[in-house]
Amino acid sequence: MKEVDIISVLERISSDENAFLSQEEETQLREAFSQIPLLDETPADDLLNEMEFELFSKSIIFAKSEKKIVHWRRYLSIAALLAILFGCGLWIQNQEMRYATGSNERLSFVLPDHSEVRLNENSSAEYNKFFFLFKKRINMQGEAYYVVTKGKQFSVETPKHQISVLGTRFMVSEKEHFDVICYEGKVMVESLDGKERKLLTKGKCFISDEIIPENEPMWVSQKYVFNNAPLTYVVEALEKEYKISIQNKSVCRGQFFTGSFPEQNLEVALNIVLAPYNMSWKMVKPGIYRVDAN
Repeated sequence: MKEVDIISVLERISSDENAFLSQEEETQLREAFSQIPLLDETPADDLLNEMEFELFSKSIIFAKSEKKIVHWRRYLSIAALLAILFGCGLWIQNQEMRYATGSNERLSFVLPDHSEVRLNENSSAEYNKFFFLFKKRINMQGEAYYVVTKGKQFSVETPKHQISVLGTRFMVSEKEHFDVICYEGKVMVESLDGKERKLLTKGKCFISDEIIPENEPMWVSQKYVFNNAPLTYVVEALEKEYKISIQNKSVCRGQFFTGSFPEQNLEVALNIVLAPYNMSWKMVKPGIYRVDAN
């Protein structure tokens, strides 16, 4: 793709709010942006003249000089005018955004169209802020819950599948196996090799015809969800949530917990966390509890 082709594509998508980038155009633009001269390079006069002609039909003429600094004044002037013409921040090469979570971590972020993404543990998601303005697509691995703002088509890609939606709530998971659950609206799921295709409506999932009664994934509404976390860490989370102090926590060392505990019932939470390890608890006085191994 020639350098000046960047301008013609940007002119089209900036002047038409319904403009849509094809996959080929997006790939070509990415390649073109990656070839923008670096600061230790001097762009050729013919390139600058061609860009000037495309942008202003030579209504603006820049002074020419063999000095490198004037070359760059011309080039930076064009870049600045492009930024104004196509919106602040669009003429930027690096617009990649990436979010990731580790074990026992969850993270939420908002996309440029105000759609919300919530990542479960050991998951990642990434998108390009520039290209997202014209093609709402996000790439992910792991497990994520999406609340999509109504508007243009929105798509999510995993290594083997693409999910297309238009204003909905859904979850994508590829941890133990690939699955998509639609909680609102409609979701189209397709494998990238074209062998699988399924339209999901509210309460439907991809891997079976089972009806999902929940309104959202359990891990989204639960504040404390653990996966092979040290039991001492879980007990400390109990202390923080219920604003209590737990004595003799050392008996929990060497144990690991997978699961969750409720946020509004301390007795149930203590039993869920301690009973599997044959441990008991008692209240020493209000706000202070003690853990013992049986």
